[in-house]
Amino acid sequence: MAEERIGAPLNESQTYWGWTELFRTFQIALDPKKLVLAAAGIVVMWLGWLALSTAFYAARTKPVDADFQPAAYEARGLTVDEAKKRAAEDFVAAQARYQLIEDLAGPHGAFRVAPWHENRGPNPFQLATGQLRRPWTPGHSLDWLLTDQVPVLIEPLVKLLRPIVLLLSPRADGWNRIYLILITFWTLLVWGVFGGAITRLAAVQLAGKDRPGLSEAVRFVIARYVSYVSAPLVPLACVALIVLLCVLYGVIHLIPVVGDIADSIAWPFLVLLGFGQAVLLIGMVGYPLMYATISAEGSDTFDALSRSYNYVLQSPWNYIWYSIVAVIYGVVLVFFVGFMGSMVVYLTKWSVSQTPGTEYFASRRVDNLFIFAPTSFGWRDLLLSVEPGADSEARVAALQSNFYSWNYFSAAFVSLWITLIFLLVIGFAYSYYFTAFTQIYFLMRRKVDDVDLDEVYLEEDEPDEPHLPPVPPASAPPGGTTLPMVEAPTSPPVGGSPPA
Repeated sequence: MAEERIGAPLNESQTYWGWTELFRTFQIALDPKKLVLAAAGIVVMWLGWLALSTAFYAARTKPVDADFQPAAYEARGLTVDEAKKRAAEDFVAAQARYQLIEDLAGPHGAFRVAPWHENRGPNPFQLATGQLRRPWTPGHSLDWLLTDQVPVLIEPLVKLLRPIVLLLSPRADGWNRIYLILITFWTLLVWGVFGGAITRLAAVQLAGKDRPGLSEAVRFVIARYVSYVSAPLVPLACVALIVLLCVLYGVIHLIPVVGDIADSIAWPFLVLLGFGQAVLLIGMVGYPLMYATISAEGSDTFDALSRSYNYVLQSPWNYIWYSIVAVIYGVVLVFFVGFMGSMVVYLTKWSVSQTPGTEYFASRRVDNLFIFAPTSFGWRDLLLSVEPGADSEARVAALQSNFYSWNYFSAAFVSLWITLIFLLVIGFAYSYYFTAFTQIYFLMRRKVDDVDLDEVYLEEDEPDEPHLPPVPPASAPPGGTTLPMVEAPTSPPVGGSPPA
């Protein structure tokens, strides 16, 4: 492949209002190709989580009191009172560990529930039109903003960091930690493809170049897939290595007297290792910059790591300011897209329900079509006209009491279409997230490295026709001598005399 770096000369002055470039991200994030990539990534990530959750939850058994009899502890040399106390403590700890895996991987676990059934707060359309009867006081608005909207906006980051944070939980045992590590690894594998393709599309468009095709972006990512996956994985591997070193030191700690002396001397060095872990984990907040680096520069893992950490550490206030602007702007956009998506499906349902006779035949009510609709963002409650605070499951049961077999058929297919629309709406948050951080990468690159915003790595396609091999020169005859060139004789004209 012929490679070329295209961009304007590095003579564009940096402007004080450079952060306003983030306002360009809305239209670019709304690109249908990015929405499809984001929706597909959400589904693929959930399928992997579902498989892991099902396997790990099935392998665990709920602890019972009979498994923690004091007699077993007395056999270890403990007194009766100590045995009873230790058995009770171990039983409580086992219950806590099991509760963690049930909360995450159980039938209603956080990593097992389908994305269209996750709790993402109230419906934007009902909230804006006052149907939820929620007061717009500063306290309620701030609570809604921090607990509902912002988590939806930064959902890709939340999905990655949540299992990492849970690894540090005292309730997590070895089995739970293996499960959480695999969840994290699968998340990186999935978004290495889909997140990388979104940032590649965004990088080329933000730089003002020709809009690339979806297949072209995917090919670009596949060629650098190892770099996309390993860039955020390397810091996590370094954290794991530090943990291993601390575990090896813990063997020394177990030795009486020797361990006490070692603790007194080596503890400051262990604190430095803990500081290194903290820096590595905090730096993971800028992990989307790693994808943006590879997409914009066509580089490798080392370049992605060095740029993402250097940009954040060398100019942290700029990075914080750009992130704040992106979050505030993104909250408005996510609410608007959620509002429009909800309004579209609601108006479609409302318009059809105005047909005379739909309310007189219980089996032909339009509400019947939405019993399997997504419950996330309150879409099913909106489409079933469930009153605030009412039991939506009771409403579904009441509708199903008048169902025929064909009602389930139509409800399943209509809800499938509604779910696809819902995934595109949720996918906008993912698309905006990766697009906004791609623009932040360009801004940080200009701030730190003085590189123009329109410089991006491009690849030129190879020519369709291969180059022909060069024609070798005529070889001399054997013997090393050349034959003289003799002109061909010319024939005399008709009726004339021969030449003298």
